[in-house]
Amino acid sequence: MSQENNRPLKSALFVDFDNIYLGLQQLDEVAAERFGIDPASWLNWLMQGMPGLNNGQQTPQPKREILIRRCYLNPRDFHRYRPYFIRSAFSVIDCPSLTSQGKNSADIYMVMDIIDTLEHKTHFDEFIIFSGDADFTPVLLRLRAHGRKTAVLAAGPASPAYIAASDLVISEDVFIEHALVTGEVRRGLRKGDKPLVITATPQLLEAMAEKLYAEASANGEILATDLPRIYREFPEFRRDSNWLGFFSLRALTTDLTRRHPDLHITEGDPWRVTVQVPKKTRRAVGRRAPERPADISEEERLRGQILSLVRKMVAEADEPILMAKAAHEVTNKLGERVLASRWAGAGTFKNLLLSEEGLEFEIATTPSPGYLYDPERHELPAAEHAADEEEVAPELATFAERVSQITGTPNLTPRQYALLFTAIAEDLKEAPYNLTNTSKSVRDRCIEQGETISRANVSFVLKGMTYAKHRFSKRDTPRSLARVYRNSVLARCQDAELELTSEEKKLLDAWLMGGLRQNG
Repeated sequence: MSQENNRPLKSALFVDFDNIYLGLQQLDEVAAERFGIDPASWLNWLMQGMPGLNNGQQTPQPKREILIRRCYLNPRDFHRYRPYFIRSAFSVIDCPSLTSQGKNSADIYMVMDIIDTLEHKTHFDEFIIFSGDADFTPVLLRLRAHGRKTAVLAAGPASPAYIAASDLVISEDVFIEHALVTGEVRRGLRKGDKPLVITATPQLLEAMAEKLYAEASANGEILATDLPRIYREFPEFRRDSNWLGFFSLRALTTDLTRRHPDLHITEGDPWRVTVQVPKKTRRAVGRRAPERPADISEEERLRGQILSLVRKMVAEADEPILMAKAAHEVTNKLGERVLASRWAGAGTFKNLLLSEEGLEFEIATTPSPGYLYDPERHELPAAEHAADEEEVAPELATFAERVSQITGTPNLTPRQYALLFTAIAEDLKEAPYNLTNTSKSVRDRCIEQGETISRANVSFVLKGMTYAKHRFSKRDTPRSLARVYRNSVLARCQDAELELTSEEKKLLDAWLMGGLRQNG
């Protein structure tokens, strides 16, 4: 959604209140109530460019001016929410039930108003539709034909055609977490979480924080999946079974990053620990001021020593050198002053190398975790393929890919699904279900097992079971959850007119439940 001269988008918003409220209520009753009584909060989120929509990626959405705001609701069931929307400058259109099943005329009114708005003397750049009703698909296609941008929020299962017809899809979990933030339920300990009884001494935690910084400063970041390897270098951690009293990888890492001013947690899949380089230490790449020998500072002297040492290491190496290994070698030979100086003012080892011309060797950031090499003598290793891909039978892999493409079901391996269902069952025993909190916790539990399963995929599985009318409880087991999810995927196949044969249903069972059988 590009903007001329960075001007805000001129947007028109149409809200099918019944559809969104009831959809949110299935996922999070607190969020549904917040949606109804505080529209100003999520309106502001929309106008500010939907912060958080892109999961921390540097592609922010443009800001908006929402010039038309219309809310369509059933006055019999939801009349008490009318004043809140009127106070937020909405035009509220009453759409009473027309049938005994509760069907109202909101979709008809919305379609007519959207088409009328196309002819409005104000040119609207964007139409925002809050509804998961697939009947709006032709309207979205009409708007696209007129060169207008569209954004949709579907609080509930939405058809692939409806999603494909929109330029921007706001997922329910993003909307709940970032637009409907509900105070203390989103912060700190969840109800049912264990109170922290820290078993580590302050000295140990400080030492772990320094080690974490030393590792992260090599190339600027460490993935969450790599953190347990670092922590296991400490005997106290290896002897402890509850993350030194923090009970999770994320909680322990959060404490460690707070102990070092340059360490921060960056969200993503997986989340990671990053080194924040102070602005005053940033250097322009390839630009160095001319210096007289007498003017060379201690920082520049150290920089020269680091570069000289690294050049020698690469020249003597028979194969590419891991960037982290090279950084360790530098700190071992040049001492604590390397980290104390924040890599001679560059912030990280990687930044120091990238800011220098004439290195006489190359820097490769892929394949992970990054290498230093001489292209004339060294050959970079090929990226490793996940072993699980080789373990899945070709027939099953082909079937899973087809179902995933048609229904949007995450194409995880049977072992990953088994790990996911186990993590969900374990989390439910410790805290009540809440989409936002549970999806984060389950993702982190998988990371603790060395497996990266994106939060989006975790949320898809949780929402699939919710839409299948499952009520989560501490009595849930991995197998019972797998059965519920299997049935929800089968229903998605039927909705997408993908009729499975009896043999294909066996493949579906092997895909979604087979990993649990293998694990006994």
